[in-house]
Amino acid sequence: MNYQDFDPCPICGASGQTPYANCTDFMVSKESYYLLRCPSCGVVYTLDPPSENELRRYDKLSLKLKLGDAPKSLMEKLYYHVRARMLRKKAKIIETYAYRTSGSLLNYGAKTGYFSHRMERRGWKVTSLERYHEERLFSLEMFHHRMMDMSELDKLHAGTFDVITMWHVFEHMHHPHELLDRFYELLRPGGVLVMACPNIRSTDAMYYGPYWAAYDVPRHLWHFDPVSLAQLLHMHGFTLMHHERMPFDSFYISILSEKHMRHKMAFLRGMWEGLRSWRISLTHRGKSSSLIYVFRKRQETE
Repeated sequence: MNYQDFDPCPICGASGQTPYANCTDFMVSKESYYLLRCPSCGVVYTLDPPSENELRRYDKLSLKLKLGDAPKSLMEKLYYHVRARMLRKKAKIIETYAYRTSGSLLNYGAKTGYFSHRMERRGWKVTSLERYHEERLFSLEMFHHRMMDMSELDKLHAGTFDVITMWHVFEHMHHPHELLDRFYELLRPGGVLVMACPNIRSTDAMYYGPYWAAYDVPRHLWHFDPVSLAQLLHMHGFTLMHHERMPFDSFYISILSEKHMRHKMAFLRGMWEGLRSWRISLTHRGKSSSLIYVFRKRQETE
């Protein structure tokens, strides 16, 4: 394959793309996809992914573990515990770096609405956008929180929000430049954009290679490390203020990666590798499996 045929880079426009990995969609289609890396901006991207309309058949909607369900298995109990802790952590990060404990928040790609519901209970005015009708309906029934379709982003007014959040959503977006420009318009002066993304420089990513579950092709179109993501956001008027570990992702991703490799005792092996990755991230934050990033909107005069 001549990778020069796929120039230029869809992020920065540079030429000279290099092969990065050949990954398989273990979750749905079993199809293989090449990943290319741009030597200029450092972004890794999935080559020839499905269109936005086609991607629906590659998505697995999961509405399990609903509010009020009693967790039965050990994994479900762990999931409930981790989710509750991470909701508190996300809220704390937002209120620390937004310098406020209430305000206007846009949750883009809100899924089933747990985070939106938590922030509403803390006193925030929350607007939620979600692609799938099933998840919007879930939020309405469980939390009485009405979501908008993602297509309605253009209907929102400029300078409306103090905070915009995306939790493992940005890597799915077909038009990242347009989305970031729109977020810049929607944020008030000094507003913050908070997002979580997998980290391709993590310990577990290096260990599992093309079997690393967080590549998740073709649903993940973009694959970032802290440097490449910060550079992309800087192009659109945002400055990186802070990034922080998502401490539990290494365990989940490692267990799933072991299953992709069809290893025996995948759970135990994944827990062990997840623990190793987690311990390294304690002193090397940039090696965490996933990271939460906090970006502040720059003023036009900066």
